[in-house]
Amino acid sequence: MSNLPEQNIIAEFSVKQFAKRSLLLLLSLLVKLIAQIAVIYIYSRQLSIIDYGNYQSVWLYTNVISVIGLFGLPSLLLSVPLQSIKHWIINNRNRFVAAIVLLNIIPFIYLLFLSNQFSHIERWLLIGLIIVQNFSIITETIVIKKEKEKLVLLTNIIFNIGYLGWHIFILQHTYSLQLLLIGLAVLFIVKTLILLAGYSRKKISIKDDKTIPVTSQWFFLGINDVLGIIFKWVDKWIILLLISVTRFALYFNGSYEIPVFALMLGAVGNIMLVEMAKTGTEDTKKIKALFNSSSLLLAAITFPSFCFLLFYHTEFFTFIFSNKYADAIPVFLVSIFIIPVRITNYTALLQSQHKNNIIVKGSILDLTVALVLMCVLYPLFKLPGLALAFVLSTYTQAFYYLWETAKILRQKITDFFPLLKLISIMVASVLITAIAYVLLKQLHVWWYAIGGVVVTIKLIILLLYYYIKKERQP
Repeated sequence: MSNLPEQNIIAEFSVKQFAKRSLLLLLSLLVKLIAQIAVIYIYSRQLSIIDYGNYQSVWLYTNVISVIGLFGLPSLLLSVPLQSIKHWIINNRNRFVAAIVLLNIIPFIYLLFLSNQFSHIERWLLIGLIIVQNFSIITETIVIKKEKEKLVLLTNIIFNIGYLGWHIFILQHTYSLQLLLIGLAVLFIVKTLILLAGYSRKKISIKDDKTIPVTSQWFFLGINDVLGIIFKWVDKWIILLLISVTRFALYFNGSYEIPVFALMLGAVGNIMLVEMAKTGTEDTKKIKALFNSSSLLLAAITFPSFCFLLFYHTEFFTFIFSNKYADAIPVFLVSIFIIPVRITNYTALLQSQHKNNIIVKGSILDLTVALVLMCVLYPLFKLPGLALAFVLSTYTQAFYYLWETAKILRQKITDFFPLLKLISIMVASVLITAIAYVLLKQLHVWWYAIGGVVVTIKLIILLLYYYIKKERQP
């Protein structure tokens, strides 16, 4: 390998090694997605709208409070050498403990005394669930940092089998939110123990730099994560607080971003972050190779999937949520337009080079644009207007991060993407899906939808084959 030209070394890494590690994380997250969709499919049909709304609000509180409590710590673990973080914690033990306690106790107090949705016991159980979930997230992040993706895959398979099984067990017996929360907490504990059992002290080649300003970087990453979760849930939170649980359930389903795309982006983004943390801005070829590889890998999946949902959005939505939530279909149609932008981690270089103040500015821009557009678009388009505001603000944020990244590397934004290949993938996906839709439309509604799924899967396999085989060539 050492005798190969630099360009060939980069090509070998950016496709073979990058794809292998990314696909392992993608598989682990696919298992999680299958379990989540199965639960949504079953619970949206079997529970009343009020019970289903309360169930989904559990994840609203869990996700928001978890992000606040962790305050960017997982991102810090990925982008800063673990030894540097360890040194910082030892030298700032009191401040670290005080920060963790303060970040968690405020949302816990809110949950205990201001939330009227849950019983007193359910609130305490929810707090316990959040705590054990946070430990699980930190442990899994460290394992990913140690490049043990196979362990992450195995652990997620075990966890999500239990996750789905426990949901079904609770539903088949007398439905109890309390028992559900207890079982989920136990599953997170088991997941953490498995990860710890397989934990390795393997050292990776990241320079331990004690000069890294850990305090400021953690602060900016935490602010960014909090702004991100506010952005994700602000519209749903407003509806939950100001309207009814019934309307919340309807809008939640309509604006529900299919998690597979965010999960895939998170998996690939984590690998990008770990790899970029090993290098500096002087290795421009490797950085551009990472952006190119991630965009082609994810576009091979997201572009055909987006086209399928564009043509079959009604069939897909009613299959997952049933006709009971049909009023939310226009919101869902608008929301899927966020999918094409999910093809790379736009903040990877900024985070690895500790430019987290820029990331925070992007989050503020994202939230500000969304709120402004909500005020403009809601009077015009009602609930779909809210979804459109978030789609447009996301594209704005992505462009801002690319612009800042290009400035750091003194490159053009277009240098980070194989534009012709990406355009070709999108055009081919639209044409093939449209032709299949027209030809299959004559069949029974579910038969032509199944035909569309088959065509989409074959197209994804073909594009992934091209990515793995063709792009490996120097």
